Amino acid sequence: MLIFIDTEFTDFANAELISIGLVSECGLHEFYAELPVNLSKCNDFVVTTVLPQLGKVAAAQCSVDELQRRLRLWLEQFSARAPIICFDYDGDWRLFCHAMSYEIPAWLRGKNIYKYLDQVALQMYFIDNRIKDHHALHDAKANCHAFNLEKAGADVIQSGK
Repeated sequence: MLIFIDTEFTDFANAELISIGLVSECGLHEFYAELPVNLSKCNDFVVTTVLPQLGKVAAAQCSVDELQRRLRLWLEQFSARAPIICFDYDGDWRLFCHAMSYEIPAWLRGKNIYKYLDQVALQMYFIDNRIKDHHALHDAKANCHAFNLEKAGADVIQSGK
């Protein structure tokens, strides 16, 4: 089973998680959370592009501890299906691991799937749905939509690394 993830964060240097979005490959299961933001740690791009998109999902705002609890609870529903967390940027995996206090369950694996994303389909997802990118849940959904399973083949399903 594949779960697509995206994160938004303060800056590439000393990145701190701002928001996290995950969606199951079937699109039926979604997770989204936002953390309090320290503006002094955000770069200009984050301030102008990411922050205006926050605060629009009911009950998304939570503390770091609450995020970890919610995320673990949400992921547990997939434990028997050996999920692979699919990310397009290694920093997403690092921020996910940090959010989980580096206690990743043995049944969960991660895989960078950037090379398996159809870049045209990715951009068309935002256009067709009239939404902006750089929102963690929107970007996770776009990656799910643009993922080319035929191109990935057994590489993603078998290795999960």
